[in-house]
Amino acid sequence: MVSRKNEKALKNIPTVLVIFGVTGDLTAKKIAPALFSLFRQGDLPEMFHLVGFSRRSLTAPEFRQYITGVLAKQKDFDADECAKFCGAISYQRGTFENAGDYRALREELKRVDDRWGVCSNKLFYLAVPPEYYEGIFKELKTSGLTKTCSNEEGWTRVLVEKPFGENLATAQRLDELLGEFFQESQIYRIDHYLGKEMAQSILTFRFANNLAEKSWSNECVESINIRLWENLGVEHRGSFYDGVGALRDVGQNHLLQLLALVTMEHPGSLASDAIRARRAEVLQMLIPPDAREVRTAALRAQYSGYQGITGVRKSSETETYFKVRAFLDSPRWRGVPITLESGKRLGEVKKEVEIIFKHPDPCFCPPHDAAQYKNRVVIALEPKEGFSVEFWSKKPGLKFDMQREVFDALRENPNRRQYVEEYKKLLWDAFAGDQTLFASTAEVRAMWRFVDPIINAWKANAVPLASYKPDTAEALLAAAKVNWYAPCHNSGSATARKSRRNLARNKRSLKHR
Repeated sequence: MVSRKNEKALKNIPTVLVIFGVTGDLTAKKIAPALFSLFRQGDLPEMFHLVGFSRRSLTAPEFRQYITGVLAKQKDFDADECAKFCGAISYQRGTFENAGDYRALREELKRVDDRWGVCSNKLFYLAVPPEYYEGIFKELKTSGLTKTCSNEEGWTRVLVEKPFGENLATAQRLDELLGEFFQESQIYRIDHYLGKEMAQSILTFRFANNLAEKSWSNECVESINIRLWENLGVEHRGSFYDGVGALRDVGQNHLLQLLALVTMEHPGSLASDAIRARRAEVLQMLIPPDAREVRTAALRAQYSGYQGITGVRKSSETETYFKVRAFLDSPRWRGVPITLESGKRLGEVKKEVEIIFKHPDPCFCPPHDAAQYKNRVVIALEPKEGFSVEFWSKKPGLKFDMQREVFDALRENPNRRQYVEEYKKLLWDAFAGDQTLFASTAEVRAMWRFVDPIINAWKANAVPLASYKPDTAEALLAAAKVNWYAPCHNSGSATARKSRRNLARNKRSLKHR
């Protein structure tokens, strides 16, 4: 985590951000608004410069006008502040595979350094599809752009967006490619859910308090449910989404990262290496489902009308909804079912982590319905942010009747803008060199090891693709009929045994940190 000392130092570090694919949607919707918000708050380095790199034929003034148009869509837009922000912007036209364009980019960065009279830090942001990564990495290396001025100044870092591959094999290839040109300490893999305030608050809730952590295990917890329900559909993302699907779009990354935060062991410190190691450790303990598990606890469905969206194949088998059960092969969580659920056009927005505790046995409650008296902790991300703790008390009166009570700690932030807050935090941390909220190689590979068997089984049609009416709870109600509490049949597999070996190895490595 960034300390106050590092925060002060960050302000004094000359930094240049180069965005490849700068005229795309990612910059317009997320990166540019986040940078502008950091600028307005005074949280950018005092010497900061943005260089946009794209194939569009734009002059520097035209590019600044383009960025102004993007930012003018913000509710609290201020023209004077935007003009000041755009004063630190330049543009380099180029294609990702043209070596000459990288030499021109190098000259542009040299002009910035010469003007400041220092060797600045360089952060290269690949706001492009993964198929362009290899060409960009090679040209960055060949052109000398990744070279640092010395060991004391001028670091270089690279920011890459998900998806990190299409499966384990392609993710490994991507990591190997990154490793050819950058050290792990230079690589910042973005999963914007890690930048969400409530995701960050999970660790604080668990490890800065002594309220629940003692009972945060299979001894007291009955089940964990992680949901990302959306009311929006695929809309204009048909071509992209149809080649990815819901599980790879949000399950392999966002949901599993939330799972890691909820189930990881105490990291021992706030150091980014310690936290990322603990996340990786618990993700490596996920038991990949075998064919039987996939057939019984890995549902998929597609909303009616999806195949009519532009860019979607007419006979598409891509899921827009899924619900998957997971188990961890760890002493703390063995036997606790964890469901991961997400989908498009489900009729409501609900993004939360729900921890359901076992009812006491014997229960100090009416004997005829004791099973219903369970405690819940809900960590809500949307539509409202906050924590809810549910418990039971006696109703006032002569009879011994029970009533549900809720402690809510909801956060009201009317000015919060989706994506902007997350990207502000992630960009700020990347400038500061804090990798806590960025996925590591070990995490990415562990998540794919769990997801790959499900996707492969779906491709083989081991689980028929169901259909549901959009903007209804039809898919959710159908999934609720499945027995998600059935035991894991794969806990004795070779993969599960391997996860136990990984656990022992990771524990040893953590002791030596």
